Amino acid sequence: MVEKRQYNGLDVTKAVLAVLVAARHMIQIFYPEESKWRLVIGAWLSNLAVPVFFITAGFFLFRKVDRQQPEAGRRAVLQYCGRILRLYLLWSVLYLPIDYYNWIHGQERNVGAAVLKYIQSFFFCSTTVQLWYLPALLAACFLVGAAYEKGMRIWQLLVIGGGLFFLGCIGDNWYWNEQLPMKMQELLRVYVRYFMTMRNGIFYGFFFVALGLWFAKTDRRIPFFPALAGSIFFVVMMLWEIRRCSNTNMVFLSAPAAFCIFGAASEVRWRDRKVYSRLRAVSQWVYLSHVYFFHFYVWTSKWNPLPATKKGITVSVLVPMVLFAWAMACMSERKGFGWLKVFV
Repeated sequence: MVEKRQYNGLDVTKAVLAVLVAARHMIQIFYPEESKWRLVIGAWLSNLAVPVFFITAGFFLFRKVDRQQPEAGRRAVLQYCGRILRLYLLWSVLYLPIDYYNWIHGQERNVGAAVLKYIQSFFFCSTTVQLWYLPALLAACFLVGAAYEKGMRIWQLLVIGGGLFFLGCIGDNWYWNEQLPMKMQELLRVYVRYFMTMRNGIFYGFFFVALGLWFAKTDRRIPFFPALAGSIFFVVMMLWEIRRCSNTNMVFLSAPAAFCIFGAASEVRWRDRKVYSRLRAVSQWVYLSHVYFFHFYVWTSKWNPLPATKKGITVSVLVPMVLFAWAMACMSERKGFGWLKVFV
């Protein structure tokens, strides 16, 4: 029987990390190259988000999966993958106006080439900067679920996933891939030409979703304070790796850091309050919708009374974004607005 409890620490953690992802993309677009925040948030703290999201998704999914009931487990995995696919299709459609706007203001004028690029991006990455996470999550959950159903042990999945994550980090970062033998560099270039990125469900998501499976099935629990200490240590070590190796996306030390952060957050036992489940929805709204607020800022900048400084841009983008996400989360709880939940 699955223990029914609210993981309020995870709800708060996910909300903070979602805002960090939005801040990362805002900084990459609007902040000057020399800004320290490109390192602190853009390359460091925001890189904790996706690993924790993957672990959390795997944890909640595989709590519903029991090898003693394979049909029910298979149905749970397929239903979850179907939900993620619907989200990806829905938000891809919602971002079509942005895709079109970017195209008409870009340098590519060949319609056929633009369509082919869109199709390639849709299947192997995403057409909008943050949406790649959805197909990656879908693929990772499906692969881990299928392997687990076929009898693979969790430690085997972690070993395979760890190897894939290692390859992904090498292939994603020029510091490492430029040290590869020339033949392997050529092979990597061919891979990137067709599959575009290592940040997908195979090289990125598989390992962390398998970690979520481990958390879901193990009886071991990391006490809060050791997990918190581990989180602080590995997050600091992440900064060392990023400075040393110029990582900006897939970071080796994000794995132990995310493991400890999830362990600490899942051990938090706060009194259940409505605000925590609301934050769960807020984090999803923030993550999925935030790119629109960059464009709203640009489109309305001539009427914006705030200066176009880092602080002014941050307030102009992040405050409306968070208020919008909070409003959507609150409205979706009201009678007649439950349909808003389809967006998250």
